[in-house]
Amino acid sequence: MKKDKELTIVEHLLEFRKRFMAVLLCFLLVFCGSFVFAGDLYSFLTAGFEQKLLVLGPNDILWVYVNLASIMAVSLTLPFSFFQIWQFVKPALRQGEVKAALLYIPASFICFVLGLLFGFYFVSPAILQVLLSLGDGLFETQLTAQNYLLFLLHTTLPMGILFELPVIVAFLTRIGLLNPSWLIHYRRYAYFVLLVLAVVLTPADFISDLAMTVPLILLYEVSIFLSRFVYKRKRRK
Repeated sequence: MKKDKELTIVEHLLEFRKRFMAVLLCFLLVFCGSFVFAGDLYSFLTAGFEQKLLVLGPNDILWVYVNLASIMAVSLTLPFSFFQIWQFVKPALRQGEVKAALLYIPASFICFVLGLLFGFYFVSPAILQVLLSLGDGLFETQLTAQNYLLFLLHTTLPMGILFELPVIVAFLTRIGLLNPSWLIHYRRYAYFVLLVLAVVLTPADFISDLAMTVPLILLYEVSIFLSRFVYKRKRRK
C-alpha cells in the first residue's frame, strides 16, 4: 500500500515535470519569435515621445530587446500555462469544478490583457505626467529607454496580475472556498493589504501609490460583486 502511494507521488511529480517543461518550451519558442518583433513593440511603446529616448551603451540596446521579448513571451504563454495547470489539477477536481476551471482560463487571460492595457493607457501616462510636472523649471529631464521601460514595467505588469483578482475570487466562490460575506467582513484588512501591495509594486512616491491603490480598491469591490453573483447562482442551483 505504501509502495503504491509512493508510486502515485512519483507519477504526480513526473506529470508536473512534463507540464512544466511544456510551458518552458512554449516560453522559449515565443521568446525567440518575440525577439524578432521587439523593435516594433518598442516603437509602439515610445510612439508618444517626439524625440527618441537615450541609450547609454550597446548593453542597454540588448537589455531593451531581451526585456521586451520576455514580457511578450510571458503574456503570450500565459493561456498555455493556465491550460497546463488545469490539466494537472483536473484529476483531483469534481465534474462541476472541472467545468468551472475550464471557463475561467480564458477569463484569466482576458483580465490580464485588460490590466496591461489599463496600466499602459491610464495609469502610466497619469503617473508620468505628474512626476515630470514636479520637475518643471527645476531639472532638465532626459529619459533613457531603460528607465522608461522599467517605469512601464512597474505600472503595467502589476496591473495585469492584479486584474486577475475578480476571476480568482469568482472561481474560489464557485468551488466553495470563498463567499461574499467573508470578503465583506475582511474588507478593511483587504484594503490595507492592497495599499501595501501598491507601495511595494510602484515607484517610491505618493502619486504612484495613490494611482495604484484606487484601481485595486475598485477591483476588490468588483470582486465582491462577482462573488455575490456567483454565490447566489450557486445557491439557486
